[in-house]
Amino acid sequence: MRDNLKERPALPPNPEAGEPPGRLRRNLAAGWKLAAAWREPLALFVGWRLGLGVLAFLAGILMPGLGRGGTAPYTPANLGPLDERLLGVWSHWDGEWFLYVAQVGYRPGEYTSPFFPLYPVLVRAMATILGNYLLAGVLLSAILSLAVFVLMYLLVSHEVGESTGRRAALYLAIFPTSFFLAACYSESLFLALSLGAFLAARRYSNWWLAGLLVGLAALTRNLGILLLLPLGWEWLVQHRRSLVAPGPGKGWRIKLDWPGLQPLPTLAFILLPLAFIGSWLTFNAIALSDPINFMSVQNNPVWNRRSSLPWQTVAQAFDLFISKLSSLPAGTVYREDPNLLDLVFWLFLAVTFPVVAYQVWKKRLPLAYLIYFGMAWLLPLFSPAAKEPLLSYPRFALLVFPAFIGLAILGERWRFLHYIYLLGAALLLGLLFARFANWYWVA
Repeated sequence: MRDNLKERPALPPNPEAGEPPGRLRRNLAAGWKLAAAWREPLALFVGWRLGLGVLAFLAGILMPGLGRGGTAPYTPANLGPLDERLLGVWSHWDGEWFLYVAQVGYRPGEYTSPFFPLYPVLVRAMATILGNYLLAGVLLSAILSLAVFVLMYLLVSHEVGESTGRRAALYLAIFPTSFFLAACYSESLFLALSLGAFLAARRYSNWWLAGLLVGLAALTRNLGILLLLPLGWEWLVQHRRSLVAPGPGKGWRIKLDWPGLQPLPTLAFILLPLAFIGSWLTFNAIALSDPINFMSVQNNPVWNRRSSLPWQTVAQAFDLFISKLSSLPAGTVYREDPNLLDLVFWLFLAVTFPVVAYQVWKKRLPLAYLIYFGMAWLLPLFSPAAKEPLLSYPRFALLVFPAFIGLAILGERWRFLHYIYLLGAALLLGLLFARFANWYWVA
């Protein structure tokens, strides 16, 4: 019986099926494997987004709300109480600026150029289909935040392992300001592009795609063009054997193996971001009469930023933090001051930076992550606001994704740290989002 089974001829391919059964099975298996890989971040996204949606309603019931506090010349029209809780809460503060740019574009004298163009362009494109800019912004950010969780999981799983990948995505989702990923802000777009660029370079060595994503990131935030630095280092690491070779004795000699250097992908990696940022500079020069208008207008009364050195900004933030606490009369209840919150997020990055540095030293993570960490950590310190040196820093800290990788590695080993972060971050996330939903300033 067994021999008869062995000698039985295989069934011929079914011409009506469109492809041989073997290929179909392989495609189905690949699709199932991909779905299984995305199952964890997808479940995380659904729980995170539904939880924030419920919290928006509870905040409207349980907490006193403020009147509109934004400065943008744009307000979503005709929002009833239900629409405000479903959609309106996601456009507060800078979200209205992004929607305003998406609707009317950039105009001289309106101080809109600090809001880089890619996110508003995508909102406008989606609004032409949906017929509503607010709905387009909320839906776009939801899609992008799902992409962020998936890419975070895939990238960290490649670097460290699936367990750490799940934990890193979770740590990012419950970070106290993660709700900005779902708001009409550019954080979700920039983080998705940055994670995608690192994944393209680290896992696939696809420098065409990495260059394209860096270029798009440069049209999303001012940090984007600086992605060339960490990824450029990664390119050097991957191509070092084509650049140099052992020389006489213990020395080295220049090798320059051109086929191994992949000159066309390398040129694309460098030139695509430069072309994208060049187009943005050209637009500023033609439409706004200043090629660096997005930097020049930062010191206007709306944004009120100035130039400073990083250590001066941090020293001023510490001085304000201590003076605000020590100047309170006995028995008084201090109302609120963002300076008391901003410094906490800077300290979070100050603590996690040596964690990531240690993982790089132990060769568990590549140096490119530490370079990106340092850039994202320090760049906001060059342009502090006059009365709030670390203005919006709780939101900027969300973009420093290597911090969550380093924290996830520690959380794998130390359970108490895992639960401390899990509970503390989740509680603060609920508190800060409830404030944001009710028009209190967060970041």
